[in-house]
Amino acid sequence: MSDRYLALAQSPLGRQFFSALNLPAPPRLARELQAYGPQPLAGKTALVAGVPQARHRTTLEAALRGAGASLSGDKPALLLFDASGATGPAELKPLYAFFHERLAGLPGGTHVVVIGRAPASCDSAAEAAAAGALSGFVKSLAKEIGRKGATANLVTVADGAEAWLGGALRFLLSGHAAFVTGQTLPLTPPARSLKPGDCSRPLDGKTALVTGAARGIGAAIARSLAREGAHVIGVDRPQEEAALQGTLAAFDGKPLLLDVTAADAGERIAEAAGQLDLVVHNAGVTRDKLLRNMPEHFWDMVLGINLEAIVRINEQLLAGALAPQARMVCISSIGGIAGNAGQTNYAATKSGVISYVAALAAEVGKRGMAINAVAPGFIETQMTASIPPANRFFGRRMSALLQGGLPEDIAEAVTFLGAAPLSGGVNGVTLRVCGQNWLGA
Repeated sequence: MSDRYLALAQSPLGRQFFSALNLPAPPRLARELQAYGPQPLAGKTALVAGVPQARHRTTLEAALRGAGASLSGDKPALLLFDASGATGPAELKPLYAFFHERLAGLPGGTHVVVIGRAPASCDSAAEAAAAGALSGFVKSLAKEIGRKGATANLVTVADGAEAWLGGALRFLLSGHAAFVTGQTLPLTPPARSLKPGDCSRPLDGKTALVTGAARGIGAAIARSLAREGAHVIGVDRPQEEAALQGTLAAFDGKPLLLDVTAADAGERIAEAAGQLDLVVHNAGVTRDKLLRNMPEHFWDMVLGINLEAIVRINEQLLAGALAPQARMVCISSIGGIAGNAGQTNYAATKSGVISYVAALAAEVGKRGMAINAVAPGFIETQMTASIPPANRFFGRRMSALLQGGLPEDIAEAVTFLGAAPLSGGVNGVTLRVCGQNWLGA
């Protein structure tokens, strides 16, 4: 369903109307739905600064040039600040100065990335205080600049993970991450030796499986993975055969009809797919009722599809169906972070996914694999189109970007996390794709 409020805000008459009444006007986001290519930041100007002892400035500049960005020019659309060398709070003053003098004339659609260290990895309490301050700074900055369609995110870099900065920047500084803001992306060195590869077609020759692929977010994920070179196997219920065939026909994907809650679902997937490089657990349902009114079968259905199936299928696939550097991506939700009345079953599964991903990361990391999650916010889908108009309106506006996301926004995040050349330093992470929704922020 289209957002008429957003459309009105972008019209010439609407802009005058919104300005006269001082109404919040959601910006038009500059999404990028084309393949990454060798230089996804071509045509963009970047400005890089940092604290005096910045650890990664040279790496940042080299990564930007490699992605096609220019490091000279007026009104840069990409602002990067390396605060990773700050040994105490006083050394963050350059962070204030850098952004203070640039925010008044900030171009719409600017992408900001701040680089820091994970507080737990710091050498002193003072250094941890400075590192921890970056999260609050970035979250607040994102809310200040969101009305311009601008984003701000923090990347924390553990020792030995510097090589993965380039892939993270290609995502966070491009339209592939237009609905990702106010978030922290931690980079850690892979447990096994894994080097960044070709980012221009990061899934070329890989086999990817997507559950719930017939329509909506699952269909968008399948299209995005295929765009980056993956051979996609789409899984859905037998009742969705026609829709699944229609989705996959556009890129010669392979359909697999099965119920993910079946006891042997993982074994049937392994038999049909062979060795998998990427598994995306997208299948999910809602059955909302206040807990006092919730029938038992509502609980069982949601837990069975949204959580139990993921655990069971992964256990079966880990027995031998996954490639040596395979990646898994699970779909969580901000509902699992903030909770919601009438969704005790759904929120339980989505928070369970977050804990499951964090707990399994070390085990799969030892095998050279990775598992991560994406937590969508309000996304324009068939499900959200059916909620009451007032709830839909406020759901769209409750974010720094003043709008709901699109299925393609989730697909882009899944593609990033599923492509080892881009996100090889990310493991055990849940990335919120919510426009910095107020829930759970």
